[in-house]
Amino acid sequence: MNINPEIISLIDEIRGDKTHGASQLARQAVGVLKLAAEHSQADSASEFLLELKTVGERLMSARPAMAPIFNIVSRFLGALSQLSVNVGLEAIKRLAISKADELANDSLQAIAQIVNHGAKLITDGDRIMTHSYSSTVMAVLKEAFAKHKHIEIIATRSGPGRTGERIAQELGRSRLPVTFIDDAAMGLYIAVASKVMVGADRVCADGDIINGIGTYQLALAAERAGIPFYVLCETLKFDLRLKSGEVDLEEKEPSEIVEPGALPPGVRVKNPYFDITPLELVTGVVTENGLLTPRQVIDYMEKQSAKG
Repeated sequence: MNINPEIISLIDEIRGDKTHGASQLARQAVGVLKLAAEHSQADSASEFLLELKTVGERLMSARPAMAPIFNIVSRFLGALSQLSVNVGLEAIKRLAISKADELANDSLQAIAQIVNHGAKLITDGDRIMTHSYSSTVMAVLKEAFAKHKHIEIIATRSGPGRTGERIAQELGRSRLPVTFIDDAAMGLYIAVASKVMVGADRVCADGDIINGIGTYQLALAAERAGIPFYVLCETLKFDLRLKSGEVDLEEKEPSEIVEPGALPPGVRVKNPYFDITPLELVTGVVTENGLLTPRQVIDYMEKQSAKG
C-alpha cells in the first residue's frame, strides 16, 4: 500500500516531536487520518479503508509510550470497521472525516473539563512544581492565574528533551511568576512547593503512570516532603492493554546527553524519554470525570476491562 509522502512526513513529525504533550499529539494523529481521508486516491471503499488502516497502524507505532495516540486511532479505525463497503466510497470518506473531527473535539472537551476540575485544586498562594510539558497542566495553571489566584510556578528543565523550557516560555509570556530549575535541583526546591502537578503519557493497566523521564524522582521527592502529587490527564490516556513493565519507554539519541566521542569507547549512554511512577506515589488523577483517588483509578480500569 503506497502512502502519500506528505502523510508519511506528518507521521515522522509525530515520531520525532520532543515538545508537545501526548494529548496534542493524539489530536494531531487523528488530524493526519483526516488529511489522509481527504486526499486519498483510492478507487474503492475497500481500498480506502485499507489505506486508512495502514496509516493508522503507522501512527500507533510512532510513539509507543503515548497511549492516547493508540487509543484515538483505535477508536477511529474501530468506527470505520463497522461500515459496510456497500455504503460507497464517497459516503465512507465523509464518515471518516466526520469521525476524525468528532474524536478531536471529544478530546478538547475532556481537557476543558479537566481544566475546570484542576483549577479548583489550586488555592491562593500556591507554589506549584511541574515537570515535562503538558498542555493540560499549562491550561490548568493559566486558568487558575486568570481567576486572580496568586500562584507561582517552579518548572524543571525536564530531561534531555528540555520541554521545561517551553513551560517557562509559555507561562512567562502569560505573566505567571516562574522559577526555572535544573532537574537535579528537584529535591532542593520541593521543600518550598505546596503541590506538584504533572501530565501523563499513559496510565497503565496497573495504574502506574508513564510520563517524561524524571517524573518518578519528583514523585519520590514530593512523598518525602509530604506534598500532594497530582496527575492531570483525560481518560483517553488510560491503557487497558499493558502493565507498566510492558511499556516501551522510547530511547532517543545518546548525543542529546553527551557529545559523540566525549566518553571512552565502551561506555554505554542511555537516553530514555519516559519513566514509570507507581500509582502509590500519586495523590490523585484529575480526569474529565473529576479527581480520582488511586483506588478509584484501579476501579475504573477494572470496570472498563469488564466491558471488554
